Order: sequence, then structure tokens, then C-alpha cells
Amino acid sequence: MSLTSLSSREVNRQLTDFEIDVAMTYLDDELCGVQATPLYEERYLLLTPDDGELADREVVRWAEVSALPLCLLSGEMRNRRILDAIFLANGVTAVPAIETDTVSALYAHVATHRWSSVVAHAWLHMFGVPEGMRVIRMERPAQTPRVGLVVADRTPEPILARALLDVARDLDLRDDLNRLVHQHLAGRPAVPS
Repeated sequence: MSLTSLSSREVNRQLTDFEIDVAMTYLDDELCGVQATPLYEERYLLLTPDDGELADREVVRWAEVSALPLCLLSGEMRNRRILDAIFLANGVTAVPAIETDTVSALYAHVATHRWSSVVAHAWLHMFGVPEGMRVIRMERPAQTPRVGLVVADRTPEPILARALLDVARDLDLRDDLNRLVHQHLAGRPAVPS
């Protein structure tokens, strides 16, 4: 088994070309010729220094966030294209000070307390909230992107892909991620389940 990080466009190409068997990605109109198993709807949070200008807020607006010094994923990443569309739908354009193609690099930059970022709530599971930072709820966008597993729409399905999809159908990932977000928003350390 091999795990690789790819853009959603590359995921679609590699599924079609039999280079990968299954992928976790956004379930939207950029995908074609796949069978999808939804896992959760992505929610967005502002990750900002705890002494930042919006740090005392309960909820922030997209327009307010666009004015902050931001670190975001780069434009070839689907997450960034989704965020850009949400900012645009709110009448603003975000111009980040730093762009990166990995979430780990984004977190490394934000942990210096010089930048803020819009993070997907699922990232808290792996990266948490760096010391000296806090997460703040953002206004919910009109459309919430779904994340899930995809396999090429063909038979026979790869055996390992089928096994992973069977396991995924029994998960309650949505509730686990929501519980984690609430713990971080309340300022309590997350307790693994």
C-alpha cells in the first residue's frame, strides 16, 4: 500500500489511468467517471494568533479574514480554489502573503504567529491548534464542499479499494470531526475517541 498527496485533478487522471485504486478528495464537479462514498462536509475555521485582531471574536466574516496576512494552500490545490470561490461570493479576494502546496507547511508557517489561515475542520484531527493560536468559526458558505472516497467507475473494483469503502461506510466521521471542532472552539484540549 502506498499513500500519496495529489491535486484533485491529478486524482481524477490517475484513477482513470489505473495508476491509483482509491482516493480521498472533494466530491464535486471536477470529478468524472468515479463512484463516490461521502465522508463529511467540510467546515472552515480561522486559525489566527491568540493576540490577533480577530482573536476575541466568536464568528468572523470572510471579508474580515481576507484583510489579514494569510498563509493559504496554492492555487493548484482544490481547497484553495474552493476558498477563492467563497471569498469571491462574499465580494472579496484573498491575496495570501504565503502559499504552499501542503497542509503541514501551512501549519509550520502559521505556528510562527505572523500569519493566519483558513483551515478545514478535519485538519484539526491531525494538526490541532498550535500553541499561541486559536480557531474561530467562520460564517458558513452558501455551499459546503463534501469530502469522500472515490474509485474509478469500473468493474471489477480493486479488492483493497472495496475493503476500504466497506470500512468507510461504517464510520461516523462527521460526528467525530464535529466533536473535535467543538472542543477546540471551547478552548479545551481534544480527547481522542
